Amino acid sequence: MKILSFNQLQIRVFTLIVVLFTAVIFSYRFFIQIPQLETTMLKLSERELNSMIFAINRINKPMTTLNYDYAVWDETFEYVQQPTSKHSLRYLVENYLNDTFIRLEIDGVFILNSQAKLLYSKGYHHKDKHELSFDFHQFEAFPENRILIDTPYNGKKITPKTGVLSTQSGPALYSSTPILLSDKSLASNGFLVFVRLINQELIDEISLFTATPVVMTSINSKAEAKGLKDWDADVNLTQVSPFTQRVIRNTKGEAILKLTLYHTNSQAPSIWGVGMISLIFAMIVLLITVYLLLAGFIIRPVQRLARNIKAMDKKQKYKELPKNYIITELRKISFHFNALMGTVQRQNTLLSHQVYVDELTQIANRRAFELHLETQIQLLKRQNIGFTLILADIDYFKKYNDTLGHLAGDEALKEVAILLEQHFKRAEDMCARFGGEEFIMLYSDIPFAPLERKLEEMLQALKHRAIPHPCSEVAQYITVSFGVCQVLPMPNHSYQGSSFVTGKQITEMADKALYQAKENGRNQYYKVTITANDIPFENEG
Repeated sequence: MKILSFNQLQIRVFTLIVVLFTAVIFSYRFFIQIPQLETTMLKLSERELNSMIFAINRINKPMTTLNYDYAVWDETFEYVQQPTSKHSLRYLVENYLNDTFIRLEIDGVFILNSQAKLLYSKGYHHKDKHELSFDFHQFEAFPENRILIDTPYNGKKITPKTGVLSTQSGPALYSSTPILLSDKSLASNGFLVFVRLINQELIDEISLFTATPVVMTSINSKAEAKGLKDWDADVNLTQVSPFTQRVIRNTKGEAILKLTLYHTNSQAPSIWGVGMISLIFAMIVLLITVYLLLAGFIIRPVQRLARNIKAMDKKQKYKELPKNYIITELRKISFHFNALMGTVQRQNTLLSHQVYVDELTQIANRRAFELHLETQIQLLKRQNIGFTLILADIDYFKKYNDTLGHLAGDEALKEVAILLEQHFKRAEDMCARFGGEEFIMLYSDIPFAPLERKLEEMLQALKHRAIPHPCSEVAQYITVSFGVCQVLPMPNHSYQGSSFVTGKQITEMADKALYQAKENGRNQYYKVTITANDIPFENEG
């Protein structure tokens, strides 16, 4: 057996330790660190793809909301009833000017009656400002497009139909809603369709939300779409890729467009790198120090990053990641993740504002009020806290519009909304636009005496403001009639086995009170009182 000197043994042991330690480091990076980084990068890529899907929905949502508002409107309903009357012609002239297309960011409006007959159509490019032609409403030639009008109002819920059309002007997003009176008292008499072309301008708008490039290309053969998922399919990426492709289909189910989203991270991290070589060299110089550095500055940050992202993904609550990583890949991932979360939060804020705020008056809309009313009903049921619902209607507002015009009417609605909202300062109270010239309001847990003062204050505020109304039969200024429904809790706070009042019942009672206020001469309020078990209690003027 060969005898080794101490120096030789030291060299061999040190070499063995270095080789083993290097093997351990490479194994850790290959089997643990890189998979964790790839998982994080996949999460980031998935969020970028989700941002693209969100952006498309966010762009389509305002058009759907506006389509609903124009369809569920007395003026549109009356137009379909008598499309050739002077009032109907004025309705078209006042509501579908070129400026309307620019303001609403749409490229086409189509009104069809219940027999699918086209009563009115107009195409106008809201960006390039030139006339457009569409023929998709010729259902004999394009039977697949009947999907736009195959969902009539079912008496319970209005569901706008949305999707993508193939037109001679190019692919277009569409939204179709049954035409109804604003109180939905009569059956639908037709459909209102809005369209917006899918062009480079729209793709550029999507790219602003994704913070990464999105490219749109046409599909000329089925082979190009083979294996690609629809644009709104579930997101579940399995490997890091430079880009992800999705397709958009028309009403016929044909893939007509391909969207390519280029991801921030285009490839998986490499085993080699300056950081890795430096780390190995440092370990050769001082193994223990390197181990401590490895444990303190690499292993734990990666694990913490993965844990943070996993915890946020599980709770669906996202916050900013730390930025002080010494590893380039971790620093880049943290930077792009934080940037993406900022974009998503801004999108959520903007979307929430569009969904729950009335576009004209900038107060809460009907959808926001219905959610608030449901919360108050739950408080009534669980904590026995009563509330008062008020339905308000501007007196003779149709005459105001007919005399002074709809633009003046819009300004009057804004002023009335400001005056009314000033009387709802508590967080649990709300003033919202109900639709047309109607407003709906709620006071939580208010006795009748303070409520009466509030109502008188609102009437006096309108009188003091004195917005001129030359055609009113009540006064020379705009007045409002109020229908008040006060909901009282049951004294014993026991609702088991008994019926419980619903939001619809409360609104109907307020509507009846509003009708009575109008019958009594307008510019006043009429109050009804019910208990939580939906039993009429008393009526007051």
